[in-house]
Amino acid sequence: MPGSNSTFIINPQNYKEAIRQGSDFYIQFSTFSPEVESTFSKVLHVYLEKSDLLYMKGMLYTVLKEIINNAIKANVKRLYFKMKGLNIKDEDDYRKGMIAFKKETYGTETGDELFEKLRAEKLTVRVQFKNDQNKLIFHIINNIQILVDELAKIEERIEKAYAYNDISEAFDDVLDDSEGAGLGLIMALMLFKNIGLPQQTYRLLKKENMTVSIITIPQNMVRSRAHKKLTNEIINEVERLPSFPANVIEIQRLCNKKDSTIKQISEKIRIDPGLTADLLKLANSAGYITSGRTDTIEDAVKVIGLKGLNTLLVASGVQKVIQAKYKRFEKIWHISHKRAFYAQRIAIQLQRNNLSEFVYLAGLLADIGTIILLSLNPERAEKIREIAGMRGMETSNLLEEMSLGISHATLGKLILSKWKFNQALIKTVEFHNRPYMAPEKFKELIYIVYLANFFSEIEDGKSKYELIDEDVLENLKIKNKEHLQMIHKKLLDDYENTIEKSASS
Repeated sequence: MPGSNSTFIINPQNYKEAIRQGSDFYIQFSTFSPEVESTFSKVLHVYLEKSDLLYMKGMLYTVLKEIINNAIKANVKRLYFKMKGLNIKDEDDYRKGMIAFKKETYGTETGDELFEKLRAEKLTVRVQFKNDQNKLIFHIINNIQILVDELAKIEERIEKAYAYNDISEAFDDVLDDSEGAGLGLIMALMLFKNIGLPQQTYRLLKKENMTVSIITIPQNMVRSRAHKKLTNEIINEVERLPSFPANVIEIQRLCNKKDSTIKQISEKIRIDPGLTADLLKLANSAGYITSGRTDTIEDAVKVIGLKGLNTLLVASGVQKVIQAKYKRFEKIWHISHKRAFYAQRIAIQLQRNNLSEFVYLAGLLADIGTIILLSLNPERAEKIREIAGMRGMETSNLLEEMSLGISHATLGKLILSKWKFNQALIKTVEFHNRPYMAPEKFKELIYIVYLANFFSEIEDGKSKYELIDEDVLENLKIKNKEHLQMIHKKLLDDYENTIEKSASS
């Protein structure tokens, strides 16, 4: 628990007990540091878990983080005006100060200095978790009073958010983000709109010496599939996807027959030159130890085994579809191989060798939906990913759902269902970046692929070690951040060594 020197306080410190008892509690801080962000994510998880509303964590985390950042920015702005000797309530001073504020704060030495001074100046943000039998209630309080003009601008943003039909309409709108309530707030509120919550869900109140944002959500609200705007374009694209290659299905059938011989399986593989080449390359790769070079299909099948062959068959089948219809997005497919490698090695490190081939496949297929989304509207999809990164969101799923009607993970589930893959693989792909929603039966599989994906996002600058899901750490027996970093480094080193050996062989 945080002590007096911590960058935040929780009151009462035993917030889990407060949640169990149905008492209110709060977390208070001056800046949303990685330490605060990590703790806030964990607190929110436990708070929602009590009401069996973990499925809302991704959405609420995104909305609350946006409002928190706006509150911190408002505090920074007040401090900036004070340092410059400007009267924030004077119209001329305000206009002059805001022009300089946008240039001199974020990403500058002046900005860093301001953020460091927030705590000393006792400018804080408090997130209060209220306990109510029928509602989720959050109060986000910063201890400065909002100006009348600022309040009017934010109320205008709220109106805009509920007027837009699609987040893409906001992309092209000229939004003044200087008040800390531009596109980000609109995106956050559109999440509420998209699941059927009324405009009154979010309120902003001006009180004496403070500003209070209030979010109120009925606990009996069930997220309806009707609110997911599955566009005809996306559904039709899934329907138009070619069936899984017939020769791959036939080889898989043979592998599952008890009386099939290696010779029969090899004969079927032989008629597919691409598959034959991939099989021989895999059998002679650094991952398999043999006494000499493997040159025949029969020997290659013996070397990699039926599980390894099934993994290769699925990868080969998906590769055929991508090459035929989505060749320009092959880069994503290549990146997926790295995530698959990580997932397989994590399973082996955890002594879950029986899961290693399966999680390799799930890691490989986790972004199959992204390829389809990019193919439908490349410019919009790329814009979504850019905005998600800019806003520091853990994933772009929420923005994908708002703008395109479906997330890449859910679309991946639809694609794998069309190809009649087993439920374990479908569920792992569907929840690979939402482990808190993982069905109990598939948790271990989903946690392993989530961790592999998490490391990939760390490398891409899209996430931070502090933001990892706490349940995943506990389940996979990862002790702390240093342990997590050590695992990641080992995986990265192993991957780079494997690539080097493959290139030289």
